[in-house]
Amino acid sequence: MRRLQSIPALLILATLLGTCASWSTPDSPGHYLADLRSTLIYEEDALDAQANLLAIRPELYPSDYRSPEHLRLKLAAILDRARDSGLLNEHSVVALPDQIGTWLLLDGERAELYSARSFSEVRAWLALDNPHRLAWSWLQSEGFPGMGESLLRMKAERMARDYQQLFGALAREYRITLLAGSVLLPEPRLENGNLHTGNGPLYNLALVFGPDGHLLGPPHAQPCTTKAREQATVQEVQTKKIKVLVRREGCLSHSMAMTTGMKTGIALFLRGRLWPVKDLADCCEWSAAHAPRRESAALGSHLLNIRVTAQSSTDLPAEGR
Repeated sequence: MRRLQSIPALLILATLLGTCASWSTPDSPGHYLADLRSTLIYEEDALDAQANLLAIRPELYPSDYRSPEHLRLKLAAILDRARDSGLLNEHSVVALPDQIGTWLLLDGERAELYSARSFSEVRAWLALDNPHRLAWSWLQSEGFPGMGESLLRMKAERMARDYQQLFGALAREYRITLLAGSVLLPEPRLENGNLHTGNGPLYNLALVFGPDGHLLGPPHAQPCTTKAREQATVQEVQTKKIKVLVRREGCLSHSMAMTTGMKTGIALFLRGRLWPVKDLADCCEWSAAHAPRRESAALGSHLLNIRVTAQSSTDLPAEGR
């Protein structure tokens, strides 16, 4: 008799578990459409044997982060345009914007997330689809991180792996030196050449990959703290033909890339429709100093090329040229 009485309770429990499993399983990715247009904003001259710095402002949307492969397709289309235009050779250094790796956070989620109108919707979908991982991430973290930061920490190890594999593969495929932008990660570290994360404070991490796809030089890690926002850091990349400097002031300001003979830097930033990084971490606060610079209204991703010569003294092109 007791067994018979327990059957309804078991059926209700099985139904709830089945519903929860169905809810937390992401939908199929569906059909993917991406705007692959790009605009060459500036080209000094046709390239010769000299090196060049190619700064890219990719136009990216949440759907471009459905998977690392989707993001690779978008960036490969930009690099194909550069190669077809004669802007890539073995001495090219390609620079990508900060935080391009941070939105790998969106990898592998249900279709509704990629059409969200606000980051609060994104947070809700991520939390509903990953309740156990989110709770475990929060318990393991040092201190008491907010919801956005807990979501970031929840996927940090996977983001670190995808960031290294994706940009290392692009550098190897196109035989370029790639300044891979940055990714916001907790306590990042290299172990046997592989990027891993921990449970400590957040850092804005930037890696450089050589034409063989391997890491070139030490990682550049900027602490995500209030004090760090007031201190500029400079990442230096030296190849046989060119030296590039990337200047950063916190995780919200645009990084600035420059090379020999340049009087000002090229502002690197993401175009398209992605949410502010300040929604992920309290250390990335907004201020008037971080207001977006005026840019060209040209469609698609923007490619800004600077040809480097032995005694170049070329100024940067004006914004929107």
